[in-house]
Amino acid sequence: MVVIRATAARLELDAPYHPALPYRARQVGGTWLGSTTGWVFPLKAEQALRALCQDIWAVDGRIAALEDMVDLRITVDERVPFRSVFEAHETPIYLVGREIAASLRNLRGARAGRGIRFLSGEPRCLASPSTWATSIPDGAVFLIRDVPRCALGRFREAVGSAGHVEESALDMGTRE
Repeated sequence: MVVIRATAARLELDAPYHPALPYRARQVGGTWLGSTTGWVFPLKAEQALRALCQDIWAVDGRIAALEDMVDLRITVDERVPFRSVFEAHETPIYLVGREIAASLRNLRGARAGRGIRFLSGEPRCLASPSTWATSIPDGAVFLIRDVPRCALGRFREAVGSAGHVEESALDMGTRE
């Protein structure tokens, strides 16, 4: 998940990829040191880094947020001509910093993101000769595993009238 660790010399961000992160991290003094270390920041950037994490993932990077986790069940009901939540053009579908679904590189299908399980319906790739999109159809139901409870309100806000968000009552003890 998203954790900021402080050392004597710097802050280190442990977070999943998000397309806005590289640009935003550099704006607050971040440097990418490769996949082993990840993003590092000067100690003086702590407040800006926590704000960045809050904006993308709805947590501020404190370990305490990981102590109260829930699984969310989301039902898609985006019945509008121009879909904005559960369809993304030439990019994966993200919801509060989590990759929900992405089209395959060959554009012949789509896959669920890490920690996402579709219970009904499934993501699909909509391709034409000049463009493509990732889409989750109305009526699809999926689970997002291990969401900090403090982010639940942001998920409800992000989905809005395009679906329904609830804490999952399923026993997630049988994780894949």
